[in-house]
Amino acid sequence: MAVPRIQSRPLVVVGAGAIARQIRSLIAGLAGDPYRILGYLDLPRPPRPSGCAPILGGDEVLAGTDAGYVIAVGKPLVRRQVDLSATRWGRQPVTLRHPDATLDDDVTLGAGTIAFPGARIQVDARLGRHVLVNANAVIGHDCDIHDHVVLSPLAMLGGGVVIEAAAFIGAGAVVLPRRVIGAGATVGAGAVVTADVPPRACVAGVPARDINAI
Repeated sequence: MAVPRIQSRPLVVVGAGAIARQIRSLIAGLAGDPYRILGYLDLPRPPRPSGCAPILGGDEVLAGTDAGYVIAVGKPLVRRQVDLSATRWGRQPVTLRHPDATLDDDVTLGAGTIAFPGARIQVDARLGRHVLVNANAVIGHDCDIHDHVVLSPLAMLGGGVVIEAAAFIGAGAVVLPRRVIGAGATVGAGAVVTADVPPRACVAGVPARDINAI
């Protein structure tokens, strides 16, 4: 007797740039074709990224679309705004994990969180809603990553780090164990964070310092 094919879940991608292309590639690599991309939501701005058609319209299209969604935007505050709107409209986010991402025991991934290839999330780490863990980023044991945080490629967090809501960690940045990155803060590419970072601060360098002091 033939095994019935499981119907793919319809999915809308909010954003149509490079992250959207990464998400398309991630979904293509999932076994069993669990998701079917209906289209992308973005502002009209030609030329369109290759492979990201059709553009269905702006974020407001989510209000009338009976599909799951993921956020393909690298700005934490935009991720938060999309999440708030989508929640108000009753839309359900989809959590995505690339097969080459490694999760240890007792890791929690919040709704809408995405782990790209090579991401490593160690034991007892907790990730909130719509966290973006880019390629080859490392989240140490017992880290607490709040909603809408963006970790760029090769970012590395030591054990017990707390990243508060809507913070951005740049490519190749290192945060030493048990440090706290405040809400809305930005850590520049290649920075080494040796002390807590206040909310909304922007730090860079080795060791990381507020850019206004550099």
